[in-house]
Amino acid sequence: MSTVLENTSDLQYDYVLGDVSDYGVSGNGHAHFDLVHEDSTIHCVIFSHRLRSFDITIDDGTHIAVKGELSYYAANGSVSLIVEDFVEVGEGNYQQTYQENKRILEEDGLLSEKTKQSLPEFPRRIGLVTSADSDAREDAVTSIHGRHPDVDIVIHHTTVQGDDAMLSMMQAISELDDNAHIDVIVLTRGGGSEKDLRVFNETPLCRVIHNTTTPFVVGVGHENDRTLADEVADKRVMTPTHAGEIVPKKEELETELEGVTDRLDRAYERSVQTQLEATVNDLDTAYEQQVDRNLATFSTDLDRAFEALHV
Repeated sequence: MSTVLENTSDLQYDYVLGDVSDYGVSGNGHAHFDLVHEDSTIHCVIFSHRLRSFDITIDDGTHIAVKGELSYYAANGSVSLIVEDFVEVGEGNYQQTYQENKRILEEDGLLSEKTKQSLPEFPRRIGLVTSADSDAREDAVTSIHGRHPDVDIVIHHTTVQGDDAMLSMMQAISELDDNAHIDVIVLTRGGGSEKDLRVFNETPLCRVIHNTTTPFVVGVGHENDRTLADEVADKRVMTPTHAGEIVPKKEELETELEGVTDRLDRAYERSVQTQLEATVNDLDTAYEQQVDRNLATFSTDLDRAFEALHV
């Protein structure tokens, strides 16, 4: 198979157009990335010695034309394009679509800070939209319960990439938004290539997020990943692990409650002491006034009796 591909002269010298996705350099200095064109993807490799000869920086989303040879890896049955040359063509289709969708959302007011809702200070029940058995699900649940184990989490498992992802997530979001007992909704998934995260830039999904009456949080990908879903959400968290930030730490609440209780106790003691002192003062004053009145009456009676004796 490898010999057939490497000896296919028609494929060795053709330039292939596509958008760079999931670009990275391995420890041995070789560059790896996917070249994406519409629904087609091929893995590309630039060996370190060849990579050093290029003056152009490759970034995700760049539209390039590459030239090289196809190579077959028998160990996993995959085919890669070993890049010998490439030309930067310009902004890729992905970036163009992203910018166009962003423009539409901006014009419709969905990216305005004025439209964002405040999150509840003490959410009791959180709706979580994520894929089943994923690291993102585990990270989000662990981080939330790590801060406050008494918070309820209602999980709706969805597809988070591929053709069915958008409708799957939109349905889950709508169902959670219809639940009056949900205090906040969190949409999250782990990191991925630009191709994997494209669904989070689709305007229908962004509109559903924006239109929820329940406060909405998005945590997609790694810290450097930023999608339009992040932009329209009421709050963005950088990763699924950061989802716990939306709930207060239980021990901090308990410490704060103890402080409030202590202050109330001291205030109550001061109030009771003040009232007791005021009552004692009032009694002392009333007693003194009564004694004075009694003495005055007694003195008057004595004077009258004395005058009667001398008549």
